[in-house]
Parts: sequence; C-alpha cells; structure tokens
Amino acid sequence: QYRVTEKSRFQSIMQAAAYWQIRICNLSECMAQTHLPGDKVRFNLRLSDPIDSLLDEKAPWHGLTGNYVVRLGPSSGIETGIDKTLPTLVVTIGAFTRMWFGVRPATSLAITDQLSAPQELLEKLDWILRLPEPKLDWDF
Repeated sequence: QYRVTEKSRFQSIMQAAAYWQIRICNLSECMAQTHLPGDKVRFNLRLSDPIDSLLDEKAPWHGLTGNYVVRLGPSSGIETGIDKTLPTLVVTIGAFTRMWFGVRPATSLAITDQLSAPQELLEKLDWILRLPEPKLDWDF
C-alpha cells in the first residue's frame, strides 16, 4: 500500500506488530488437558512443523510434523497414525495452535492460513472449539 501511495497527496502507511506468540510444543499433553463440552469430534491430523528442518538431527526434540488421529471432546487425546474412515485436517502447527487456542475458528483459518479440511469437519471444529478470544493480562 505504501509503494502505491508514496509521495502522493494521500500517502498512507500501515504497520502491524505482534507482541506475543504462542505455539504448541507438546501435542499429546495439550490434547490430554483439553476438555470440551458436547459431542466428540474425531479426525486425522496431517501436521507440518517448519521448525523440523532447522533442528539438528541429534536434538532431543524434532518438532511435531506427522500424521495423527485426534479426539476432541469431554476427554480429548491424540495418537500417531491414520484412520482411513475419518476426515483429514491438513494444517501447520501455527494454524493448529491458533485454532486450538481460540484465536480464530477453523472456517476462518481455512481462508486466511495454512489449514484445509472438508467443510463438515471445519464446521464441527468451529462448534467444539467455540472458545473466548484469548486475552493476555501481562504486557511486557
């Protein structure tokens, strides 16, 4: 936008900054601690984690890239693998974290981020993850 309006009579500049970041690092523990009301939702999760390529082979942790079967509901969980009878959510760890944390619903992230799934699964995820928008109380 700035290049288009630079030195014009109506010059305009937009800036954005994020002063906090969030990222799931322990997927199984996050899912085990997730308790959501309503019917459970099960799906395959094909997760990509861009940090994988940056970590040394000898590092004790290698990111979260992989295929999983996820169960969200009153008792949530995750296991490695694929269940061919379930729909699949294809997503980066960043977009999955935003969805899980309530930053944006799955249907919105499917438009604006690296997240894709059948429409029916997106709508189920929107319903079960209807969380309040996160508000941080510690500015630093």
